Amino acid sequence: MKKKRCIVCHRKADVYIVYANAAFCREHFIEFYERKILRTLKEAKFEGRRVLVAVSGGKDSVALLYALTSLAEALNIQIAALHIDLRIGNYSEESVAIVEKIAHELKIPIRIVDVRDFLGVGLPEATRVTKRPACAVCGIVKRWIMNKIAYENGFDYIATGHNIDDISAFWLKALLTQREEDIIRDFSIVTPPNPDYRIVGRIRPQIFLREQENMLYCLFKHAPFIQEICPLSRGATLHRYKEIWGDILEVNPVSQINFVKSLLRLRERIEKPKINMTTCKICGFATTAKDSICAFCRLRLRIQSWKNSLS
Repeated sequence: MKKKRCIVCHRKADVYIVYANAAFCREHFIEFYERKILRTLKEAKFEGRRVLVAVSGGKDSVALLYALTSLAEALNIQIAALHIDLRIGNYSEESVAIVEKIAHELKIPIRIVDVRDFLGVGLPEATRVTKRPACAVCGIVKRWIMNKIAYENGFDYIATGHNIDDISAFWLKALLTQREEDIIRDFSIVTPPNPDYRIVGRIRPQIFLREQENMLYCLFKHAPFIQEICPLSRGATLHRYKEIWGDILEVNPVSQINFVKSLLRLRERIEKPKINMTTCKICGFATTAKDSICAFCRLRLRIQSWKNSLS
């Protein structure tokens, strides 16, 4: 970095982006980062409207909230934030404190909800009861709660902090384990709303940004974020696939972006199987289950059965 100069102002660079072969000072990295999000959404023909930003307190979602706040006028969006307190001990307590601080600083409306109000227990208890991987349970719970709150409060889209490290690792694992359904699964930049089934749209603005870039953006914007990884995610196999990408990127720095872009294009050519969508007979939200009970309600029923067995 000693010899690198910012490609915009030619001052000493603070960061070098290998895949772009470009160095930036702090100021111009922030511009590069925000411009990339703006271009990603514009090219995906995102038209704005009301957006609920899901904020965990980690670097990815915090960077997303700061960036969308800066780009709100350019994107024609109104923003509010949602944090789900998963009740994971000190980790969740620190996350709540960080999210409250950020919302106050950015003057963004925020809603903090307790997972127990929806599920009856915290995530650690739900994982123990169901004996399923914590990340799988967490995904079911967060998706349902986010959609419910966004739908009932008139939001058009939910913004999530999925980055290229997440998606490339997920798809690499899917290819190597022959899980075609995970390749077809919708990780598009923009997923439109489906009001017939009470489904709020999704946007994934960081789909071509790396975790490291999200962290640098937070640091350069002086944005607080929780630096500890979720204690329930330790040992998750997806982390191993992210490590594999580290080796691939040393050979070809552009490989990760090419991989994701190629799969996005290939998915457009694949004839997607017809999905028999219906509404859950318990909660009224969308499901593809043959018995018309969504994954979240099934989870909740199992937890309730466990509670009943204790009384």
